[in-house]
Amino acid sequence: MAEGIDNAAGEMAAQDVRTGTADRPLTTGATKRGRRARWVWPAALAVAAVVLFLCYLRLAATTPGNADGSDQVLQAWDMLHGNWLLRGWTVGDVSYYTTELPEYIVVEKIVGLGPGVVHVAAAVTYTLLVLLAGLLAKGRATGKEGVTRALIAAGILLAPQLGHGISLQLSQPDHLGTQVPLLVIFLVLDRAPRRWYTPVAIGVMLTWVLIADRVAVFDAALPLALVCGIRGSRALIRHRRPASAPWFEFSLAAAGIVSYVLSELVVRVIGHLGGYTSLPLPTQHFAPVGTIPHHIAVTVEGIFIMYGAFFGGISSWVTAAIAVLHLAGLALAVWGTCRAFRRFFSADDLIVPVMATGIVLNLAAYLLSVIPATWFDTREIVVVLPFGAVLAGRLLAGTLARARLRPVLAGLLACYALALGHGAMRPAVTDGERPVAGWLESHHLRTGLGTYAESNLITVDSGGRVAVRAVAWQLPRAVPRAYESKASWYDPRLGYANFVVINSQDAKPSRNGVIIPFRDILALAGPPARTYHYQTFTIWVWNHNLLADLGGPPSPFPGDVH
Repeated sequence: MAEGIDNAAGEMAAQDVRTGTADRPLTTGATKRGRRARWVWPAALAVAAVVLFLCYLRLAATTPGNADGSDQVLQAWDMLHGNWLLRGWTVGDVSYYTTELPEYIVVEKIVGLGPGVVHVAAAVTYTLLVLLAGLLAKGRATGKEGVTRALIAAGILLAPQLGHGISLQLSQPDHLGTQVPLLVIFLVLDRAPRRWYTPVAIGVMLTWVLIADRVAVFDAALPLALVCGIRGSRALIRHRRPASAPWFEFSLAAAGIVSYVLSELVVRVIGHLGGYTSLPLPTQHFAPVGTIPHHIAVTVEGIFIMYGAFFGGISSWVTAAIAVLHLAGLALAVWGTCRAFRRFFSADDLIVPVMATGIVLNLAAYLLSVIPATWFDTREIVVVLPFGAVLAGRLLAGTLARARLRPVLAGLLACYALALGHGAMRPAVTDGERPVAGWLESHHLRTGLGTYAESNLITVDSGGRVAVRAVAWQLPRAVPRAYESKASWYDPRLGYANFVVINSQDAKPSRNGVIIPFRDILALAGPPARTYHYQTFTIWVWNHNLLADLGGPPSPFPGDVH
């Protein structure tokens, strides 16, 4: 019998040699599934990125362009053409120099100068925000829990509310764009090992963001310093750990502090080299006590807008139903943020307390400042949206799964996806200034003067073929408006401006209710040689260079007229 077995084995071995399968390891079904699984997340992210980008591009096109976005379009265009330090520019107290301006440069390299730049860049920014929030919420979790975490965070962000929500989240460069690199920083912190180079990398990345947007001090740098400092001190004092034990926490705290110092130094070096000038932060830092109730009301309204649960201006039962559904996302974010403080000293999760502290510090600084006036000022606290979504996904997925609520979450996600599709189906709109750009070009009017609301927007709408420069219209003589402008624009030796354009739409309360007083125009240049009317625009033309008539010094302040 043994001889038979040996003969059978020999025949099998010979067959393996003949078929080329000798010594080949067997590939099991589990191995194949493992190989396929490695491609699931990258493939899903790629498909999601394309679909989300197209949807957000459509959403961005449902709101007209504005002056603020046009400022950064022209700055990026100037950088693309060699002015990397933005020499001659005066920017606001937020420059976006290292965050969204590089993104605009890439977009302009592809699509050129035009009104579509803002829409494309906004869609890219928000797509990245949704995907990064999902990845950060997932953390190191795998399987169903990892998927649930990611979908909760991404779902909360998925469908911005039409109207005010689009204006806050998809209309222009703003503090929301700052959250993209901050989420990248937190991803690095979440995945990187406890090695010496991790705090160094975090410090460099924070410096890069703070150069562009000082709001990131409250969003990330200060929370990181506080949380890590407190946790490190607690390890030394309460748990009597050796002094070397919390070195990682203290190193991260130092990175948060040093990043602010380095960013201020870099901005000063840029100015010393002749680069852009930043406006200072408001000198009145704290609001009077009597204004705090109004600030609270504006803040609450803005948070509801950001989370898509605002009921003001509801025009149909569909939009009302969408707002009701978004209350669930807001509730999850509030729940997750509250739970985060219970895990402040959790040894295995540093991201949670840092992000929760960032939300609190940002809200506190905003409420006590002089900034809150209208819902649009909520852009200063947009960190509440992505951070709240990440905390909800990271901390609540397990609880909701144990409560057998995954089917409910799946239903909510499907409704949010329908809401996104509903918004993406709305028709695109154009800003009211675009028609006059073509008219001016066809009448060979290349450079003129106007208000802040019109000037850079018309310039971008024309693709740079027509240039309108913002002026501070005042008596006894108008002066250049340095705010978000380039000094060389107003040099009569370099340019020839021979017209002034105004839009009667600016007289409406929704457009701040101001237009250029005709007496100020007469004080600048005297009676015009010709007057034209086109749609809602009035164009006055002179036969000399109006730049030579401007007084000085230039006004660094924002605004439409004075």
